[in-house]
Amino acid sequence: MIHDSEEEIGDRTLENSAEFCLCLWSQSESLSNCRDTFYKAVLQYSGAMIFERMSEPNPPEENIFSEFAKVVLGTQFDEFRKLAVSARTNFVKLVQGEVDDISFQGRNIVKDDLQIQEVEIQTDQISVDPLSILLGKIQLNEPIDSHIRLVLSENNLNQNMNSDYVHGFLKPIDLNVEGEINSLELQPPFSIKLLDNNKIRFTGNAKIQSAKDTQKLAFTSVVSPKTETQPVRMETFCCTPNNGQSIPFMIALLQWMNNIVSKPYLEIEGVAFQVKTFLIQNKELTTEIEIHAAQIPNL
Repeated sequence: MIHDSEEEIGDRTLENSAEFCLCLWSQSESLSNCRDTFYKAVLQYSGAMIFERMSEPNPPEENIFSEFAKVVLGTQFDEFRKLAVSARTNFVKLVQGEVDDISFQGRNIVKDDLQIQEVEIQTDQISVDPLSILLGKIQLNEPIDSHIRLVLSENNLNQNMNSDYVHGFLKPIDLNVEGEINSLELQPPFSIKLLDNNKIRFTGNAKIQSAKDTQKLAFTSVVSPKTETQPVRMETFCCTPNNGQSIPFMIALLQWMNNIVSKPYLEIEGVAFQVKTFLIQNKELTTEIEIHAAQIPNL
């Protein structure tokens, strides 16, 4: 009779640990039992091996956390071609929900009507509630700082810009035009074209509400995004009907835009972020973003 070696058994244990924990998670009768089950699973599948294999490049507890995190993240997306998670931690920190650093990579991710071609996230010193991981809704014990690299195709940008998710953020903009408040509301559909020389052409529609009347117009603008050496630049702004808009209105609009791009950071759903770089090549937009988050937004 041929017996599996201890090393082979250990490797299979590590490969199946995440799925085993997920199965136990679904069978737990209460939140308390869920937490106890998770700890027992970690102890059963890694505790006996940790002290024997701590000298290896990827200790068992890191593999367990990475595999389990990948399984949980995979349940949050409708589609994806690739997901990879790597982490640096130890056994004691693992059972407390603490990780020294964690990185995430994904490709061709789809969630509802949002699309991302590539994403890379690097986060240092993360502390989470272990039970929240099991419940599929990660809760942070402390705020995190992360570096994100996104690659979006032209098709991704147009799909996302016309999605219900983005439309939910399109609130009316109040412009002070010579002491009178005009309300500007962007209206879909929108079109984004990635041009040569690191430029973006944006076409859309808007409704302008003033005390006197309501106007509808279509517009096209060409923008050069922020780089390491220059700020955001607007190269052209054209609107129809052909009579255009008044100079005071355009001044108010440009002042509002300048206020937005001059802010050190923006905030959406409690996540503060700063766009560091934009690069347009081969009909793809690559951007790097720094974020500070007290909690991870709902996916």
